[in-house]
Amino acid sequence: MTSLIEALGTRRVLQPNGALPQAATALDVELPLQPYEIEVDVETLALDSTSFRQLSEAAGGDPAAIAEAIMAIVTERGKMHNPVTGSGGILTGTIRAVGEDYPDPPPIGARVVPLASLTLTPLKLESVGEIDPGSPHIPVSGTAFLPSPVPWTLYPEGVSFEAALAALDVCNAASQTRELIDDRTRTVLVLGGGHAGLLAMAAARDTLSRGTRVVLIDASERICRRASDLELCDIALQADLRDAVGSLQSLEQAGVPRADLTIVVVNATDCEAASLLLTADHGDVLFFSMATSFTKAALGSEGVASPARMIVGSGYSPDRGAYALELITRDERLQAALAEH
Repeated sequence: MTSLIEALGTRRVLQPNGALPQAATALDVELPLQPYEIEVDVETLALDSTSFRQLSEAAGGDPAAIAEAIMAIVTERGKMHNPVTGSGGILTGTIRAVGEDYPDPPPIGARVVPLASLTLTPLKLESVGEIDPGSPHIPVSGTAFLPSPVPWTLYPEGVSFEAALAALDVCNAASQTRELIDDRTRTVLVLGGGHAGLLAMAAARDTLSRGTRVVLIDASERICRRASDLELCDIALQADLRDAVGSLQSLEQAGVPRADLTIVVVNATDCEAASLLLTADHGDVLFFSMATSFTKAALGSEGVASPARMIVGSGYSPDRGAYALELITRDERLQAALAEH
């Protein structure tokens, strides 16, 4: 009988003593398959936007250098846990083996997408394939071990590979946006129009009643135009969210009140002050971005005298990404946009 502590994957933690796999600085990937694990033949790493941006910038956009950096991190840490951003992403692959104590396992050979961060997933890479500098989806050959508490979903049929992986990587952006909207919500502000931003706007559109507004702010004119063309927002404003004062002025000039709900999914750093300044005193701010500094958010709330409720985005999706996949299945244009990089 496997104990809870073992089921969490603690036997693979090398250091520090007593840490869970996500907080560990190194995992042991040489141990054989444990009774409470499934073994995955890994084919793709879908790095989170913040991590991929950092790796790409550090490598000067050179695909070979990006590949070397990924291999170095995984070799040193036994997982894809970016030491600069603290983030990872997700993976996809096929089931190679199942431990004898693993409850209700997927069938051998099934193609699955684990819905847990690469920062806690024991991973061994044999090789990193050719990298597209514009895509965070990295072809690899390797092995991952997933303990039983880690949720997974079978790869969805009828959805393009790129769109499905993009949606499942940030699926809880949609679910949490939906959960935070209530009868008092009149303005939803989405900061960042990438994959998570697209899903957040789609969820807001799907949940809000008539007379409410969805507003996007992004530094890219192309991203703003795309959201407008997809009819995911009522207003799209181009602004640099690192400029808190300028961002507020852009909102005011557009005649938009400070938001009842702000969803922060921008992949740039130093956007915490703007997130708070753009949110009404009675409002909520969901910090879903991995670029968020919670120190800056907490201390920044003092600087702008904001009593807004700050919520940490959760990577755990109880519905295993079902709502996000439902949204992109309903809207072929959204699905195509998610397949873009």
